Amino acid sequence: MPQVSIQQRVIFASILLALIAAIGWWGWPSTTDTETARTGQDGTLVDEVSGGAKVPVVVYLVDTLRADRLGLYGYDRATSWRLDALATESVVFDRAYAPAPWTLPSVTSLMTSTFSCEHQMSETMKTWAERKTAVGPGPALRTLAERLGDLGYVSGGFLSNSVVSPASGLHRGYDEYVLTTKALRDVERMQNMQAFLDRVDGNPFMLYVHTMEPHNPVVGPDRFVRRMGDPDPNAMEDYIDSTLLYAALRHADWSMGAPLGTTDNTEQQDEMLDYFANRQTSYDILYDAAILRADSNMAGLVKELKDRGVWNKAIFIFLSDHGEEFGEHGGWFHGQSAYEELMRVPLLIHFPDDEFAGRRIQEVVSLVDIMPTIFDYLGRQDLCQGCRGRSLLPVLRQTAAPVRSEMSIPGLRLNRVNYYRPWKDNRGDVNVVLRQDQWKSIWNQELESLELYDLEKDPAELSDVSSEHVDLAQEMRTRAREWFQECSSRAQEREEIGEIDEETKEALRALGYFN
Repeated sequence: MPQVSIQQRVIFASILLALIAAIGWWGWPSTTDTETARTGQDGTLVDEVSGGAKVPVVVYLVDTLRADRLGLYGYDRATSWRLDALATESVVFDRAYAPAPWTLPSVTSLMTSTFSCEHQMSETMKTWAERKTAVGPGPALRTLAERLGDLGYVSGGFLSNSVVSPASGLHRGYDEYVLTTKALRDVERMQNMQAFLDRVDGNPFMLYVHTMEPHNPVVGPDRFVRRMGDPDPNAMEDYIDSTLLYAALRHADWSMGAPLGTTDNTEQQDEMLDYFANRQTSYDILYDAAILRADSNMAGLVKELKDRGVWNKAIFIFLSDHGEEFGEHGGWFHGQSAYEELMRVPLLIHFPDDEFAGRRIQEVVSLVDIMPTIFDYLGRQDLCQGCRGRSLLPVLRQTAAPVRSEMSIPGLRLNRVNYYRPWKDNRGDVNVVLRQDQWKSIWNQELESLELYDLEKDPAELSDVSSEHVDLAQEMRTRAREWFQECSSRAQEREEIGEIDEETKEALRALGYFN
């Protein structure tokens, strides 16, 4: 491992302890009066205003989960056998995309159905570093929980990533919002969710679960690791230490509140990238073991919902906010590219009474489509005004003509936090993803360049064929430029919501967001 001073090791050890210890709690505020509901013959709550069924809504997000590491997407190791079984009761989307390659902008897009060039939450980390101020999406961008609150839903969020703590403003609309760390025992998170379900019994509710099992630095338990392989005995401790060191290098300017590129530590980052590549076998085992753990935790909640008689009445959405790099395009972890290993994510939706069960959808979809789909199912499309996504129900009901031949933009990368000279020079900080049929392109705004890949022939995106398909490349370049200009013209002012509390600061320091 690259040489690290004793002082640096002390700092890294402190960060690790903070990561394990940091726990946030936001209690249940006083409830407000909600609109009157009545009970249908099957016991389902029915909205007096819209006449639509108020079905439970569960969004289960596993942070940093690559689609291609799951059995239902073709992986040959048994990382997800419970989720694979659940797929038979659900709709599986084979070409689902994250709106961004890291958590905060992606989850904000999921919960507001807008892209990061509009909600501007990619700028938030800089605000945290400079002013230690909590910042959320502008008040015009109402969250899924806020909009469901208009229908009388009670919403609970149970999260393990401090990036989406109340410091991000994404707690708006929730009646209960509980932040824990990924090192906390899984059983405690389940107990918190059980208590929430006890409290809302008989009332319409939304449950948002955000777990961190595969997110670096990966932490045990050994029983899952042993089932995936036999890594180096020191692999986990080494993975934790090296991950934190690399994060500090990538975020050097950000953590100091300096402009990106002020600190050029490219040579040190190169050392770390080589270090990871030389230990990939052990790191792969740890990552797969973490997925197996996530699979077990997800299955625990599904069983709880089934035992309570909720499952067949609920919309259950399983997804990830982004994937993870393991050196495919020279990078590790996430946030620094717009290739498939980061942008393509798992997406399963279980509808009440197993409607559409067993379907596999080949169309390109984005996580910004989730909120429009929910409100379409509830019969309240009016509550999705300003949503940039589209409802997926017409596709499922086959009432819409196939749209795979249309050009779509499912996501983009706005880099405001990382600096590494080769990627700044070759990719820039703004990358827009376009899809059409088998084609995928990445438009690099600052460089005015476009990469074009044929995913049917080249799923690993190793051969840029833009020079061989000049007309298509030019069409995609023009579309990306116009789309980005239009999206940026709708940019919202973010809302400052007060100073970040000390517990959240400690949790953010544990992930390298404060110095």
